Amino acid sequence: MAVTLDLDPARRRLAELPEVDVERMALERLGRLQAEMAERDIGGMLLYDPVNVRYATGTRNMQVWAMHNSSRYCLVPAEGGAVVFDFVHCEHLSEHLPTVAESRPAKMWIFHISGSRRQEVMAAWAAELADAVVERCGNRRLAVDRLDGDPRRALEAHGIEVSFGQDLVEYARRIKTVDEQVAQRHAAVICASALAQMRDATRPGATENELWSILMGVNVALDGDYTESRMVVSGPRTNPWYTEASNRRVRAGELLALDTDMVGPHGYSCDMSRTWLCHPARPTAEQKTLYGLAYEQVHHNMGLLRPGLTMRELAERSWRIPDRYEPLECGAVIHGIGLCNEYPQLVPRKWFDDLGYDAVLEPDMTVCVESYIGEPGGHEGVKLEEMVRITESGSDLVGVFDFEAELLS
Repeated sequence: MAVTLDLDPARRRLAELPEVDVERMALERLGRLQAEMAERDIGGMLLYDPVNVRYATGTRNMQVWAMHNSSRYCLVPAEGGAVVFDFVHCEHLSEHLPTVAESRPAKMWIFHISGSRRQEVMAAWAAELADAVVERCGNRRLAVDRLDGDPRRALEAHGIEVSFGQDLVEYARRIKTVDEQVAQRHAAVICASALAQMRDATRPGATENELWSILMGVNVALDGDYTESRMVVSGPRTNPWYTEASNRRVRAGELLALDTDMVGPHGYSCDMSRTWLCHPARPTAEQKTLYGLAYEQVHHNMGLLRPGLTMRELAERSWRIPDRYEPLECGAVIHGIGLCNEYPQLVPRKWFDDLGYDAVLEPDMTVCVESYIGEPGGHEGVKLEEMVRITESGSDLVGVFDFEAELLS
């Protein structure tokens, strides 16, 4: 199948939206993070996760590579700009930003770069970082999002008190600023345009990978980043969920189900799920049943959302899945969404006492409401998901893409 992308519809809709004030967004995010640090009397944060680095500073560099190589990091003091430690010769990527006080070359102790000199490089890394903490942070208490045991001990040998810090970032990220909300709407427009083209291209003989490439192509062409998964599957591969795209060819009469997990412009994710029918065909009674139940679950749970609602209250009031589909129930009823999946997340009622935690919905949170309906041993399943912003009175859709009238009839 030759893939031809139509970017004009998305460009027209993007032109109708407000622009993202990138500088203001970066400064407000840094301010939110520093407020969380001040509340806990944390002198500084060491961030390695590239999503967290981007949130705190607005900088990005080799995002996916940095996710599995501890190579790029930043020190965020409780006051003032961050120090970004970047890949060699990459200081120019962030030195002009208002969130960044200084950019330096990183000292990379990961083995494939430092090899037998790992301990030597790690010692130099710890000494430099400890000096920066003393110089720029109000105290020696350092919260860290992720760090191996050896470098942590190297830092502690310099008198740095290291603590878990991912919770601070998650708390900061949970409320979306005005510019973040605009960025999410931009991502949703791009995602909806890609979905429309994927649906049009879902014809017998098209492969799952070819259809997934449309989402990737539209997103990247319109300045998006990447996707976090490859969940575009057809027919029997829709049951159970969490199978990724392959070169399987879609057949007429089969369902195609997908979860976008798309990281768009400015790093903001659009996480929507849809399922539709491969034509020419008419939906079967079973396909309509699966789809109707998933639609009912998503819309019932969306109707519950409001500020002040706790996760326990939501779990207790959430839609009750029929017994025959319960074993394959989606692992999340809702989850936060921003630069990626975020706090808070609600597990199904059956797991709440063992795995759930109590959080409270607040205005300007963005959450995704999920459903998967499929019977163990069944031929197909249906995945649906909507992305909504919590408002003062309830919730509003962030992205709009029509559901399938023929599967709801």
